[in-house]
Amino acid sequence: MLQSRALILWCPAEGEDRPYEGTHETVLFCGFAERGLAVPVFDFLQALLRFWGIQLHHLTLQSILHLSIFTHMCEAFLGVLPHFHLFQYFFYLSPIPSTSMPTVIGGAELVLRPENESEYLFYQPSSKGVEWKSYWFYVGNFESPLPERTPGAPKAQASWMSTSPGGSQVDKLRSALAKLKNKGVTRGKVVYSFLGRRVQPLQRRIHPGFRYEGLEDPSRFSSEKIDFADLFKRCCKVLDDFEKAPALPRLFSAANPPENAWVRLDYYIRVLFFLLSADF
Repeated sequence: MLQSRALILWCPAEGEDRPYEGTHETVLFCGFAERGLAVPVFDFLQALLRFWGIQLHHLTLQSILHLSIFTHMCEAFLGVLPHFHLFQYFFYLSPIPSTSMPTVIGGAELVLRPENESEYLFYQPSSKGVEWKSYWFYVGNFESPLPERTPGAPKAQASWMSTSPGGSQVDKLRSALAKLKNKGVTRGKVVYSFLGRRVQPLQRRIHPGFRYEGLEDPSRFSSEKIDFADLFKRCCKVLDDFEKAPALPRLFSAANPPENAWVRLDYYIRVLFFLLSADF
């Protein structure tokens, strides 16, 4: 799930009672890596952290899984980069366990909006990993670095509950998502796909999932094909209802680019990365 130790300078934290990262290190929880996070962190996640005014460790385990699934669903199943307004349509951020006393680690939980949840892909997150806060390691924090970890719990703000303005792009993507659901696509199949491709959706990659090039793709953390037994085990670690041999639709990739499926892609699906340059 990670590049080599020499490349990202990861090191264990055995025997430590709390993180003691160095100047050019950042803390990464093992459960986050198992659910699709790696460094350098993907621009979409970086932008969301800025938009919400939080740090990476404020998010929960299931929030990371939600983000990985949404990112890979957009790229490999819908053929677009993560769409911020579609994301807002489905999700909001909630303080954990309460607005008045959120926890320092995992005090912000990504939640599906009840009014739109039925439109989204179904899955049952794993009930395992309740002790995830006790397992971390360090990685180098050089390229597109995360901000230095600061003390304190996350503070809820208006951006946490911001809603999607909708529009023709969101409507068209909702329609495409409905077709995927009718074909039996679930969030479990999305997880199976990105783990099978051996990519971390929340990592900054050479190119997005709809340009995936197969075993030699530079975004893979290993060029070796994953053994099915290992893939199944990894999927079961993050999902409780994983199917043993899920059938996937034909995914977008370099061999099946989205331009073949979307009419006037540049008009209908303009990438919404305005967060990266927005003045908060």
